[in-house]
Amino acid sequence: MMKKVLYLLLVFFYGLFIYQSFDRHKDTALTDWHNEVSGDKGGYMVYLPAAFCYKFEARQFPKGMDVAVGQGFHLNLEANTVETKYPYGTALLQTPFWGVAQLLSPDKSGFSLAVRKSIDVAGVTYFVLGLVLLFATLRRHFSTPAVLLALGLLVWGTNLWYYAIIETGMSHAYSFFAFALLLWLVNRGSTSGVDQQPRPLWEVLAIAATLALISVLRPINIALALPLLLWPANPTANWSQQLRRVMDWRIIVALAVAMFVFWLPQLLYYKYARGSYFVYSYGQEGFPYALSPRLAEVWFAPNNGAFLYNPLLVLILLPGIWLLKRRSGWWSGLAALLWLAASYLYAAWWAYTLGCGFGGRGFVELYPVLAWPVAALAENILVRRRWLVAGLCMALVWYNMRLARNIDRCFFGKADWDWQGYQSILNRK
Repeated sequence: MMKKVLYLLLVFFYGLFIYQSFDRHKDTALTDWHNEVSGDKGGYMVYLPAAFCYKFEARQFPKGMDVAVGQGFHLNLEANTVETKYPYGTALLQTPFWGVAQLLSPDKSGFSLAVRKSIDVAGVTYFVLGLVLLFATLRRHFSTPAVLLALGLLVWGTNLWYYAIIETGMSHAYSFFAFALLLWLVNRGSTSGVDQQPRPLWEVLAIAATLALISVLRPINIALALPLLLWPANPTANWSQQLRRVMDWRIIVALAVAMFVFWLPQLLYYKYARGSYFVYSYGQEGFPYALSPRLAEVWFAPNNGAFLYNPLLVLILLPGIWLLKRRSGWWSGLAALLWLAASYLYAAWWAYTLGCGFGGRGFVELYPVLAWPVAALAENILVRRRWLVAGLCMALVWYNMRLARNIDRCFFGKADWDWQGYQSILNRK
């Protein structure tokens, strides 16, 4: 009976999320910057029309298409090349959805209305698959009601809903899925630590492929994903044995092969577009704040501050991690360290607010990790009947969703700390 109820819930919410995404993007023309392929989103997706419609010849594209969709990519007519700084991983995961839409649409430009709607379906699908994987992983350690409550808080209490429903062409929903898949794979062993038995070969290959996928979705995320191989570790067990299992030569070889396979298309693209296999596609964009990271701005500024737009994170990262520590200090410590590591990386980046976005968008892919302290918090609410905390959580969910529905893709304040600009978003009717 419970399985049937869970299946019906899954079908209902999958349909609901697709409807919400379609509704949010209705009446958006190709030249409307709110659409699914405008700006950065077009930069991620352009590999598909370039490869399947125009043979990577810029002159074959409709004239001015790069300008029409917000210049997320550049059509270099002189060199006849299609240039984008973004990696191809998002386009890779969008391929089957884009392909079906392209096949069915009479408009074969690669940017048709059907194609744009297929991006909505793709983003929602990977988001829901990520939730399913998280449910399966967390259910081995927490009760079903606690896991369902935790996933609900994560979806509607953070910017996860925003990037799954509204910004479906950005890489974040796809990276969320990939991180959830990695945690599901590494947690398939013992519930009390790393198993002593070697992993099955299929599991080794799947972990390697997932890590490689994460790297071509957003290269910076590989630094946050590799430590998750240690997630099942038991600090009280023999560390040498546990590390030997993690550093199994099969995993190292499989990862090397997977990285080569997944990165070969990207390197070939760099050779085609930039003249060299090994280039830094982001040009002058780097980490000028490495020695003076803008953590205050990344966490609290009206311009995309993570805690300001997602105040539920305060409960997740303080009492949530403390409660998780009771179950496993290792999990809580690693979750906290990964959050701090991600915070530093973005605070050191030249555009520490990550441009247009909603509340620290770079943290979305870490939500599969933060789902664990959320589950610990949810379990405490249900078991201890913390109704006051439950009420606070609901208030923070309402606050987050109000901001998510009100923001018009970007913060239009005059500076990072423009509180009046933030208030205008909160009070928008």
